[in-house]
Amino acid sequence: MFTLSNLLKRGSNYFLLVLLARTIPVSVFGTYSAYINIIGVLLLVTNFGFSEYLLVNSEDNRLLKINSSNFLQVSFLLFIILFIGLCFFPKDDSILAALVLIKIFLETSIYNILLAYYQVEKKLKIMSITNIVSGASVIILSFLCYLFNYKIYSYFIFINIAYTIILIVHLLRIKFQTSSIKKSIFFVKTRFLDLKYYGISMITIPVYMMAPTVIGSFLLEPEIIAQYQTAFSIANILLLVSVSLLQEGYVKFLAHKHNILELTKALKKTGIKILSVNLVILILFIIFGEDLLIFVYKKEEYLKAYTPLLLLLFANMIFMFASITAVIMVVLKLQREKAKYHVEFILISIFFGLLLTHFYGINGLASSYIILYTYSTIRYVKKYIKIYKLELSKN
Repeated sequence: MFTLSNLLKRGSNYFLLVLLARTIPVSVFGTYSAYINIIGVLLLVTNFGFSEYLLVNSEDNRLLKINSSNFLQVSFLLFIILFIGLCFFPKDDSILAALVLIKIFLETSIYNILLAYYQVEKKLKIMSITNIVSGASVIILSFLCYLFNYKIYSYFIFINIAYTIILIVHLLRIKFQTSSIKKSIFFVKTRFLDLKYYGISMITIPVYMMAPTVIGSFLLEPEIIAQYQTAFSIANILLLVSVSLLQEGYVKFLAHKHNILELTKALKKTGIKILSVNLVILILFIIFGEDLLIFVYKKEEYLKAYTPLLLLLFANMIFMFASITAVIMVVLKLQREKAKYHVEFILISIFFGLLLTHFYGINGLASSYIILYTYSTIRYVKKYIKIYKLELSKN
């Protein structure tokens, strides 16, 4: 139920993007897309490993209440600092930037802390209901705004109100305990040595995955960013299917963590399924991609998203191959070494994101992901082979 509800939640945001792309000028959609990419990275600091720490370091109900309340409070404090800081950065549309900041904060940083809380409580059903309510709310409110031809601000004002009501319900349910800002900051500081590994691991993944896109948000014209965001959104929605298939396999992967041969068999079985799905998706979009873009977006400008979309779908295949081979580092708890790899990936993504976007524009931006994920696959495959040989020699 949770997986399906999560797909609804993610899908509702794509539905919102489609409606906006249909109704607002391409340049405005490009500005909005740039805000999503840049603000999404900035907001990573508001959940610096808080949710993962909460998940594995809340042994009893009392500790769970203390951890969750303090992390929520610190997260809100960091959000306020970012919100104020946003006033000093040059922006084309300050109101839109502020509304996007609030929306992303509520649906990612706060959502992930609440998710960890209910995972510890073993009440994941509550978050499934939350996903259904929030996803349905976004779809209904977006459609009503589209139907009555409201301005872009109205979409986000109504959605943020819905998210805020849902948050208040959760805070009342978990009996959110407020304390002084000084105490909450001290709480985080005393746990920083433990938190830093959770935080580094959590932040570096979206940083290297988003770095080229953020670079493109600065280098490309709004109209071109709008076309790229169209391709990027479709590719991300389809990637979620592959990620869900990989997550389903983790029960088997963990069961075989002490048997490298059985683990390899399980990974191969899951990998064939995932890569087959990706290949079918890529072939379908090669054949019908242009027709689909016209049907969904109703504007010929978005046909320019076709080539970068195919490049991103091919990059997704490589990314999933990297994710499959990286499983061994997760099950063997090699987070420290994995974090070092992530730093390398960030440098690669920034370098090629800048270089290829500068010379080749939107197609160069999409191509930088192929290089990034190819490099990450090589690193993970080499590590897997090394561990595989070591484990065989032990046996």
